[in-house]
Amino acid sequence: MVMAAMAAAALFSFPGGQAVSSAPLLPAAPASSPRPRAGLWTLARAECRFNLRSELDRWPDCADPVQMGQTALSRPSPGRPGSALKFVYAEGDPGLLQVETGRGGAEAWSYYGFRPLASDADGGVIRARIWPVACPAKGCRLKTSKELLAAARASEARAFTEAAEDPGRTAVWVRRSQ
Repeated sequence: MVMAAMAAAALFSFPGGQAVSSAPLLPAAPASSPRPRAGLWTLARAECRFNLRSELDRWPDCADPVQMGQTALSRPSPGRPGSALKFVYAEGDPGLLQVETGRGGAEAWSYYGFRPLASDADGGVIRARIWPVACPAKGCRLKTSKELLAAARASEARAFTEAAEDPGRTAVWVRRSQ
């Protein structure tokens, strides 16, 4: 399993580096906006085949589980919930996840693009494209939300090329937290 406790606080790696900031750059989305549904998600690639209903100890390494609450997420492993990290979802084009890294300092927050693909009857997002926001040409440390949005848009195009090292994933909601 990929870093069960999110030791480096990244959902997954990105060749060339990931955009970070020392302070949060995003406000939380309004309560009325579509939000990722709380529960267990998988970030598996399309070729990763497994039974979504099975317990985590039966998931293959390629399944990449993520436990998502309203304001925190973690990488659970069988029998362990994983270390929770704060996150904020900001709706937009694309939507963005601002995730606490656990490192503090100049790299306190990392960023992921989040483009909803499907919602449940209550409007909660249950399927989305997700990708790490790559470092823009001028460096990995971002200072404004405008820089972040430009980097997220540029990263999306590079994240879904279907190459072996392609960092884009489709996140799928699996079930409620247990």
